[in-house]
Amino acid sequence: MHVRLAAAGTLVGLGLVVAWMGQRADASSQARPRVAWTLSAATNTVTIRLAPGSSPTGPNVLARSRIVVSEDGKIQLSRASSPLRHQPRRPLCGTDQLSVPAPDEVLVAKSPDPCRARLRLTARDGETATVRVTVPALPETPLYSFASPAGRAVYITVDDGWTPSSQVLAIMRKTHLPVTAFLIQQAAQRNLAYWRAFAQAGGTVGDHTVSHPNLTQLSLSQATFQWAHARLALGRWVGKAPLMGRPPYGAFDRTVAAAAYRAGLKALVGWSASVGSAGVKTWNGKPLDPGDIVLLHWDPGLGRQLTKLLAVIHARHLHPMLLTPASFAGTAPQWHSLGGD
Repeated sequence: MHVRLAAAGTLVGLGLVVAWMGQRADASSQARPRVAWTLSAATNTVTIRLAPGSSPTGPNVLARSRIVVSEDGKIQLSRASSPLRHQPRRPLCGTDQLSVPAPDEVLVAKSPDPCRARLRLTARDGETATVRVTVPALPETPLYSFASPAGRAVYITVDDGWTPSSQVLAIMRKTHLPVTAFLIQQAAQRNLAYWRAFAQAGGTVGDHTVSHPNLTQLSLSQATFQWAHARLALGRWVGKAPLMGRPPYGAFDRTVAAAAYRAGLKALVGWSASVGSAGVKTWNGKPLDPGDIVLLHWDPGLGRQLTKLLAVIHARHLHPMLLTPASFAGTAPQWHSLGGD
């Protein structure tokens, strides 16, 4: 019987302290199982086993002994008198999850938050071992609301994709205007021919999730699905999987960023200016500046709004530039979006 602790991803800072309780210098103590352990750096696992004691009755005692696992001795995953068994997932610390996928295995799944905890293992006859675990936070994809201002660049982005615009496509073809479309998968699939033409005209397609939920209200796995499924689908449809994503509603936190990283996105894109019926509105109420990322939407008025935006851009002697992950080099990430939809 053994218990194997494995982190889903990189598990670092793993140590083991074996505490022997109630040792007696008599023959019966020699029959008690001993706690033996091995650490594998290659697989990031530590295996703890009960080994027979040194007396002839050791194997018989071992046969009746089991190991139980708890967090700091508080969360009981199985009874001492029976093997580990599957139990519902439960928090270890932060939003990490502790589960028992097999009778001899305990799994610590990583989360966006770092986790430091102890797992105490106790044999039936009293021997205990404490595994001190540090699970680092998952890597995160950074969010940017501004991009490089070099060359007095500004960046035009258009969200959703429910109402494609033939006028915008004509402008792109005529002027080679670089436009980034952050597309909802469910919207894009209605007009695949348009989005292929958009990409052929030099447009860039970004990930705006499958169904446009508020990602901060979802679990890590749910948010990862929203990013990853849309990214793969858009890649199949237009020939290249997006490297950039935009969180719906600008809703952003560490879970959203970690999910984006797991989905393969290199940058999350906010915005610092938007265009509506009242014209161009910047985050600080000042005129449009180099480095601003401008937000529009694929709606029936998009062609007219884009024409007004281009007039403002030209009047400010700015230049629309292609938005790529490289556009954020030297730019500080934002801790949260500047807000919007």
